[in-house]
Amino acid sequence: MKWTPIAVSLCLAIMAGPNVANAAFLIEIDTDGADDGPFTPSPNFSFGGDTTTASSSIASPTVGLTGGDSIFGGDGVNDPDTYLYRYAPGVDADNLALATGTALNDDGDFAFGLTGGVSGAYRVYATWPETTNVSGGDTTFTLSEVGGDLFSVSLDQNNTGGEWILLGEANLSAGVVYTLAQTAGSNTFVSMRASAAMFERVPEPTSVALTFGAAIGLLGLRGRTH
Repeated sequence: MKWTPIAVSLCLAIMAGPNVANAAFLIEIDTDGADDGPFTPSPNFSFGGDTTTASSSIASPTVGLTGGDSIFGGDGVNDPDTYLYRYAPGVDADNLALATGTALNDDGDFAFGLTGGVSGAYRVYATWPETTNVSGGDTTFTLSEVGGDLFSVSLDQNNTGGEWILLGEANLSAGVVYTLAQTAGSNTFVSMRASAAMFERVPEPTSVALTFGAAIGLLGLRGRTH
C-alpha cells in the first residue's frame, strides 16, 4: 500500500477520534453570513497599497465558511490591488472548529485538529469561489513579519476555488504579527478573487513521522484476528 498524505491524515484521524474543538484561525472577508452584496469584514482583514474597496460577488462553498460574500478586483491605481490578512498566534484565538480528518480540498489536504495559538508549524490556506474570469494574471500570496518574508507563491486563480488552496507552510511564533498579502498581477476589473484565509497548526515533521508510525501500529493491531 502506498501511504499518501490522505492515508496519513486518515491514520491521524483514527487515532485522534472525533475531535471537533476549535483548531484553526479563520479570516473571512464577509462575516455577516449573508450572500447579499454588502460585506462586513473580519477585523483581521484590510486593504493594502492604495486599494480602499472591492466589489462583492457570490459566496464560496468552502468548508468552514459562513456563507458571506466574496470580493473581486479593487480600486488600486498606482499599486496592485491588495488584500491583507493578519494573524498573531496566541493573540488571535482559534475560531474555526474542524473535525480531525476533515477534507479541505481535492488535493489530499485534511484538517489535523491541533489547537493553535502556540509557536510551531502552520499551514496557510486561502479560498475564493470557483472562477474562470480572473483577468489580472497570476495572483501572489506573500506571508511576512517584521523580519521579512516567510514565503511567496504566485498562482493562476482560474479553474480553481471552492475549496481551501494550500499556499505554504511556515514556522510561526506566538505573539508575533504575521501578514498574508494577496496582490493582483494587474489592476483589471476582475484582477483577483477572495473569500477567506486560514491558518492551521500542523505537527512538526518529526511528530508527523512518530505519529504516522504509531498509527500504522494501531491499524496493525486493529487488523489482527484472534
